[in-house]
Amino acid sequence: MVGSENLARLVGAVLLGVACLVCCGGWGRDGHAIIAEIAWREMTPYAQRRAREILGGADLPAVASWADQVRREEAYRWTAPLHYVNLPEGTAEFRLERDCPDGGCVVSAVRDFGALVVREDADEKTRREALMFLIHFVGDLHQPLHAGRPGDRGGNDISTVFFGQDRNLHSVWDSGILGAGDERAWPLIAEDLVGDIDAADRLAWLADADGSDLAATAGRWTFESFRLAERYCYPVEPGTAIGAGYVDQTLPVVRLRLMQGGVRLGAVLNGLLDPASGGMGGAVEVAVEP
Repeated sequence: MVGSENLARLVGAVLLGVACLVCCGGWGRDGHAIIAEIAWREMTPYAQRRAREILGGADLPAVASWADQVRREEAYRWTAPLHYVNLPEGTAEFRLERDCPDGGCVVSAVRDFGALVVREDADEKTRREALMFLIHFVGDLHQPLHAGRPGDRGGNDISTVFFGQDRNLHSVWDSGILGAGDERAWPLIAEDLVGDIDAADRLAWLADADGSDLAATAGRWTFESFRLAERYCYPVEPGTAIGAGYVDQTLPVVRLRLMQGGVRLGAVLNGLLDPASGGMGGAVEVAVEP
């Protein structure tokens, strides 16, 4: 049963999604909005209130794709490498010192923007943008090919024929599988996924969360994506025609990562914005150089 407040938010989100249909895409618009909506439901009322204050009254799903919208603007081009990380084939773990270059990666971005969100001496714009980046990047690291191999740029250089159309493998995972597997508006998908999450799921998905080390936690979640990419993405050879059979096989993986991303983003935000809630096993302790 959908509460009246959530119903009003979902109706507004449907209208926003229709209005913005061509403004952005990928695990971007729909996938990121779903993750943000799930996270919102996981947040404490106090964390929700603080998030809205930082965001100037905006809801999480409304800003979840902002980082994709600005990445090609001159002032934000430096953020492009922060949307992903590349891991060597066959690696047994994510290692920050090896896998995250000097320009940063999605793991360092989660750490650094998490630190900025809670810096009381930061100006309003800095904290608002930090929160929008954090919302987006926690979502990004749950997309398997955002932790892909460097040789093919996370599947961007692997061509496929997806339902008769030329499309690279990365974009298939960004939006193709979800769009082909469930044609409903994203708020309706989010509502179903919220209903599928139970207490046992939360415990399992947050079992390796360390409130004292956000980078290490994000690194472990990123390595999950790498393992899923190795199992489900990279068996697709360049030029392969894929369609309904592939969607049937991989849609459960997409749905799982959306749910995990939402629950974990909610826990991260609880830990940052409402430390007393226990968030990720207690307050998230982050630090950034002054």
